[in-house]
Amino acid sequence: MSFELNSQDQDTGDHTRFAEAKSMRKRTEEDARLLANRIALLKQEEAKALKKIEETRKKAKEIVDMKARNLEIQRKKEEEKKQQEESEKRRQMEKKQQKDRERKMKENRSHSLKNKIQNDAQALKQLRQENLEAIEAKRNEERMMKISIKEKINKDKLEAEERRRKFAMEKKMALKAELERKIEEENKIRREKEEEVNKMEQEELELIQRLQNTQLLQRTAYEELETAIAGQVDVDTVLGSRY
Repeated sequence: MSFELNSQDQDTGDHTRFAEAKSMRKRTEEDARLLANRIALLKQEEAKALKKIEETRKKAKEIVDMKARNLEIQRKKEEEKKQQEESEKRRQMEKKQQKDRERKMKENRSHSLKNKIQNDAQALKQLRQENLEAIEAKRNEERMMKISIKEKINKDKLEAEERRRKFAMEKKMALKAELERKIEEENKIRREKEEEVNKMEQEELELIQRLQNTQLLQRTAYEELETAIAGQVDVDTVLGSRY
């Protein structure tokens, strides 16, 4: 009978160890699964962020290129308009000069040929000077226009770069805050699970202790029964006093 009790104890211990090993394995698998899910989520968030950054940069470049094209078109239009205005101004000036010359020629018809040649030479010299001055003025205006366009492009680039930097910083802070929230949530779940596991482990220990106490009572009862049989003691009396 003692051999049967020992065998039963051994089986119970083996089952208990098996249950504990299985439970530990499941907890480890669950931890690994949760970790894999978190890693996958972080990779997804990183991929989304990288894609968004690429799209933003592409859009910013398109905007800068479009602005540059618009500025170039506007510059050409303004240049053509200015050339037309200058051309018209020169034409009017030449027309006025021509009228002046004609007027002078009419007024000086009585003058000698020498005076006429001198007057024509002086007028031609003046016209060349005016043309030179007009050309120089046009060159100065073109240089100023180029400088203005260059400054505008540089300013737009700096503003676009500042907007990109600000956007990237805001995005980074938002991602960091979201990640912190998710980490805190994961930690909360882990703590709750750990607390639940601790309670279950405590309950398991209590059950094991109760079972051990019961088995001890059983062994004591059997020993008293054997003693009673060997010594011709009243078995009903002994068992009644124990139970």
